[in-house]
Amino acid sequence: MSSPRRFDDQPEGKLLSRETMGIVQGAVELLPEVQRAVLTMRDIAGFGSEEVCEALGLSEGNQRVLLHRARTKVRGVLEDYLDGDTA
Repeated sequence: MSSPRRFDDQPEGKLLSRETMGIVQGAVELLPEVQRAVLTMRDIAGFGSEEVCEALGLSEGNQRVLLHRARTKVRGVLEDYLDGDTA
């Protein structure tokens, strides 16, 4: 598996559009519940990893794995959209 493609070569308007934000929001909503909670707390609400672990009853390692998986899934959906692979 290759490293994720950088998004900084995309036109800023496309990255920041409402449509793009809707794609991201939809991808987040489709995540399994715990992945969604970790991603939302860490990347949207700005909680630290210790706070997330305590609130959700997770070990630090499990929290990292869940966050990585969630980010990977959302990034994949966004890459597909930016590449024009969606209907």
